[in-house]
Amino acid sequence: MNLVFDCGNSMTKVGIFNSNNLIFFDRLSNFSKSYFQDLLLKNKKIKSVCVSNNSTFLSEIPNLCQTFNIKYLNLSDLTNLPISINYFPLESLGSDRIALAVGSTQFKGDKLIIDFGTCITYDLVIDNKFLGGQISPGFDVRLSSLNYSTSKLPKVTFDYVDKTIGNNTIDCMLIGIKDSILYEVDKVIEKYKKRYPNIKVIATGGNLNIIKNKIKNINFFHPHLLMEGLNYIIAFNEKT
Repeated sequence: MNLVFDCGNSMTKVGIFNSNNLIFFDRLSNFSKSYFQDLLLKNKKIKSVCVSNNSTFLSEIPNLCQTFNIKYLNLSDLTNLPISINYFPLESLGSDRIALAVGSTQFKGDKLIIDFGTCITYDLVIDNKFLGGQISPGFDVRLSSLNYSTSKLPKVTFDYVDKTIGNNTIDCMLIGIKDSILYEVDKVIEKYKKRYPNIKVIATGGNLNIIKNKIKNINFFHPHLLMEGLNYIIAFNEKT
């Protein structure tokens, strides 16, 4: 079994895989040594650990893996991958985007991966090669910038408002952010489909449920794509 950690900017997701099957999932705001030890004691068949975005949040994991005699895979630009990467400099590419690209290989053909997190990332995998893409602010980042950059707009957490016209300030902000993202995503998909007509569009990320079924031309909604990519990277490195 493999244990994987997806370290986002606001939350860490934990997954345990038995082969290709996700058998355990959890979300953490705070990681502790006791939490990790408890996972290992309850799942004694765990053999490998892989972490996306190796932040200080999980800095104790390598030493804990050594204590429990578990293999720790440091996802870096030196990790063996089942895809090639065309990105410069390579060390500037986030490990989360690498894991997403690897996770997308379970789908045949060329892919556009859209990750709805703190930021929205758009990544292209063409002919099994990661080409890059683009990054834009996510829902709450856009809202925070309105509050930070103005004197009167309030601090608001995103909530989907099913209106066309806002008749109060908060609704006006929420509708503006909602529409800016929905229209952005539609136009980005349209742009890439003009260049790569046969791409499959995969949506994932912590804010996936906000936009699910509200954007055209998305082929797959896949909430655990990143963790599946980490699991695949472990398996691939065990073979090579």
